[in-house]
Amino acid sequence: MTVSTAPRPTSIPFDATTSKPLKIRRLPSAHLAASPQLPNARLRMTAARLDALTGPGRDRVIDLLRLVSLIVVIAGHSIMLTVSVTDGRVELGNILGDVPALQVATWLLQILPLFFFAGAAASTYGWRPSRNTAGHWLFTRTQRLLRPVFWYLLAVGTVLGVLVVLGDSAMVDVVARLGVQLLWFLGAYLMILAVVPLMQRIADGATLVATILGCYATTAVMDLLRLFTRAQEWGYVNYLTVWMIPALLGVGYAKRLIRPILAFGVALGMLAVNIVLVAAGPYEVSLVTVPGQQFSNMTPPSLLLAGHTVVLSCLAIAGAQVLARIVSRPRVWWFVALGNRGAMTLYLWHLPVLALIIGGGMVLGLDRSSTTAGYGWIIVGETALLLLTMIPVIGALSRLENRPLRWWDDARNRVASPVRDAVVWALLMVTGLAILMLARGGLPGAGLWWLAIGATCALVARVMTRSGAPAQVR
Repeated sequence: MTVSTAPRPTSIPFDATTSKPLKIRRLPSAHLAASPQLPNARLRMTAARLDALTGPGRDRVIDLLRLVSLIVVIAGHSIMLTVSVTDGRVELGNILGDVPALQVATWLLQILPLFFFAGAAASTYGWRPSRNTAGHWLFTRTQRLLRPVFWYLLAVGTVLGVLVVLGDSAMVDVVARLGVQLLWFLGAYLMILAVVPLMQRIADGATLVATILGCYATTAVMDLLRLFTRAQEWGYVNYLTVWMIPALLGVGYAKRLIRPILAFGVALGMLAVNIVLVAAGPYEVSLVTVPGQQFSNMTPPSLLLAGHTVVLSCLAIAGAQVLARIVSRPRVWWFVALGNRGAMTLYLWHLPVLALIIGGGMVLGLDRSSTTAGYGWIIVGETALLLLTMIPVIGALSRLENRPLRWWDDARNRVASPVRDAVVWALLMVTGLAILMLARGGLPGAGLWWLAIGATCALVARVMTRSGAPAQVR
């Protein structure tokens, strides 16, 4: 790996974890990134005008990878889910368990690592050590990341309250568990963002390779401990080591430390390693959790998934020039730019929308059960409907994602004493861990305690970083 002298982009994409406006030439006040309070103006922005206003130094590939990774993951969630009703009881299944031959498709559909890759690259483009300390920089990202989560948890709590009043204990349990299950991703992402400032010290390919190998080796050790002790708790370390790998490669991409041809060769080599791990090792084919698995590759992440993140990230680096040509087209860029404005809305709300679609389908006699003839076509049709329905949902709910909240989004101090900054950093790291643990077990039992711990740490971090200036439209 070599350091290139090519100039790196100076502007940050529509980062799902930052409230900073799009860095472009002088804009009219109605520009979509300048004022989230003008949704109609955003929708009237033509593709050609948005393309013309976008700065030439912007790395649009990062925006494309982030949005596509979420869309594919959401489609995958819908495709995998089967639903049956027996004696009035709703039972959820997984098509990958019913049709094991489909599990190999997860090697194409499990592209969530690209979100970590894109997030770290975007953060690297915007990292200015002279302007920010690590903890306070992290809090800026946390403000944007958790803002839509507050609204989502409020909705989940409201639904739970209604179900309790109605006395539907079965649905209370389902919502309490599944309603927060997908938050694991935000917890893991927040913890990886916490490490991004440390990653900025990487200045050459050798250091980058050594750090990635260290994460990979640590993951291997944790997997061995999982295998021989049967204690899955060892795998919790992998939530950090595995997801750090695509983030590290994102940093390397942003700093031009990896040549595309070398990245392509690494992707092919790691793909071969992964095939050997499945053929001769203890790893199962599916890269997502399937009922009955003896050794999950996803919860917690495994060495096989770590290798998969390398394959995906290196392919992204190798194909960046091709992707750049695609996203440079005005109509494509218009869709990508607006989609990124509601990235967290897309992720958080797709399961409730999917539940409504499936429920409506069952009322109409469209049974999604694996025992139903032609159920595959029903799943495909409802998946397409989900993706189309999410467009107006994003249009309606992304305002909550982009509109600053009083007090929470008040201005922060840009610098702080080393001790104070370290405390803020630690509080937000615990917040990420608490969200991850909340998602793992759901709200019942210890979940409420993890929710309380995460909320407390986030609020204390807010108090320690607040400058006193009111929130502004971003």
